[in-house]
Amino acid sequence: MVAEVSPEPTQRPPRRKRRRLLILALVVSLAANVLLLAARGGPRVGQWRNASARETYLAAYREVMAGMPAAQEWNVATSWGAVHVALFPGPEGSIKTPVLLLPGWGAGIPMWRDLLPVLTRERPVYAVDALGDAGLSNQSVPLETPEANAGWISETLTALGTPPVHVVGHSFGGWLATNFALRHPGQTVSLSLFDPVQTFSSLKWEVYLLAIPASIPLLPQSWRDAALARIGGNETVDHDDPLARMIDAGTKGYSSARDLPPQFTDAQLGSLGVPVYAAMAGESAVLSDPPGAVRRAEELVPGAEAGLWEGATHSLPLEDPERAGSAVLDFMNRHENP
Repeated sequence: MVAEVSPEPTQRPPRRKRRRLLILALVVSLAANVLLLAARGGPRVGQWRNASARETYLAAYREVMAGMPAAQEWNVATSWGAVHVALFPGPEGSIKTPVLLLPGWGAGIPMWRDLLPVLTRERPVYAVDALGDAGLSNQSVPLETPEANAGWISETLTALGTPPVHVVGHSFGGWLATNFALRHPGQTVSLSLFDPVQTFSSLKWEVYLLAIPASIPLLPQSWRDAALARIGGNETVDHDDPLARMIDAGTKGYSSARDLPPQFTDAQLGSLGVPVYAAMAGESAVLSDPPGAVRRAEELVPGAEAGLWEGATHSLPLEDPERAGSAVLDFMNRHENP
């Protein structure tokens, strides 16, 4: 039998470009969720739009996790629902303080796939799927206040029996991390933030406008990709990347349910009682004023180490995981004791 000759496969874009395409998916997911929250006028319980959407998401989720370091996984009961947690062990015999990773909107545990190998060289790492967002966590009670958004994290750590942790947040996860540290400083050793939204800077208005097509799941894919191209400069989602497919599936298939995060006041930022590291992206597609965000962090947060990463885009930990991981590990090592 003569074997059929397949056409030459399309060459995948280089690694740096693939990361850029993935970053675009993250930006649109964040903006689309913000638009939906603002439109419905208040929090409720998040849910999948249908079983097919959930299965599409889970298939991509599992594909990403299969390529990540082996982890122990639990579903932890809290007052607001079951939180899915993964523990990625650090070096054998390590006694260093664990890390807690809080993901950007629509990204979940798999978003850390490139950063995890760097962090676990030195420390054990916990990662969670945020309540009220696409992932394996299952929300059952509305998250109506900032206290509630900090409460489910606190209850999760308490149930796991962890000591105080170094908290790392990206994008909306940066807001979650800061909100948690403000309300539960006893469980927070240090705070590391990558391009955090609604923390030191407001969101760009252009993101709301361009993400409108992405927030309507029934629109043609071509319309959604066109909006993505406007944000990213004539680029589209890399559907060969399972993480990009996962984020895209979650954006279309999950009706998120968190409160629209209020920007922190000067007084709140000034009251942060833990060491803070913050990296703002010079080419952020989300922050309205990255240099101003650096200044605000330095001026308001006691002892904050803040910097502008020139040329970097919104998703710093995905774009340059070696630099991001080394930066936060160095910061954690200098602030190891609670």
